[in-house]
Amino acid sequence: MEKYAVSCRLILICNNPSKVIDPVRSRCLGIRVPAPTHDDICGVLKIIGQKENTTIPDELAINVARESSRNMRRAVLMLETCKVQSGTLSAKQPILKTDWEMYIAQLAQEITREQSPQKLLAAREKLYELLINCIPADVIIKTLALELLKNLDDSLKHEVIEWAAFYEHRISQGSKDIFHLEAFIAKYMAIYKKYLNDMFA
Repeated sequence: MEKYAVSCRLILICNNPSKVIDPVRSRCLGIRVPAPTHDDICGVLKIIGQKENTTIPDELAINVARESSRNMRRAVLMLETCKVQSGTLSAKQPILKTDWEMYIAQLAQEITREQSPQKLLAAREKLYELLINCIPADVIIKTLALELLKNLDDSLKHEVIEWAAFYEHRISQGSKDIFHLEAFIAKYMAIYKKYLNDMFA
């Protein structure tokens, strides 16, 4: 990088600078670009609607912007899904999640419903399916943790978040993502089973 610094410039884009190795980071000028605001996303969706000769209701644009987690690409894909789903866009139209998000939500429901070795084995198959379809392990564990928190008692939420962060860190350090994802699910099952046993004891 130093040899051709006069004549060559590289632009590296990442979502998480902590995963970039130190030798590369020390030779780069870090520029933080904030995610687009909801208003920015609504504006882009309106422009897309004009170019496609489609009227996008303000309420739908706002709902898509909120559901996109301030991710422009995801917002555009959600808008496209809404259009394909019904043909005409309406203000009260439901915003569908992506297939992999629904898959993780289903996994969260299953491991909350039953904690057993068989269910852990079934969860492993689902995790493999997600990894095979190029869903990053850190995204899987984050989405899974958020789904699990929806139906958890407040007394357990802190512990589940703590273990999710622990195993997410392990994922960034290790090489076999499946081990850490499976370990998180096993840990969650143990925590939830203990909670149920204590409650009904």
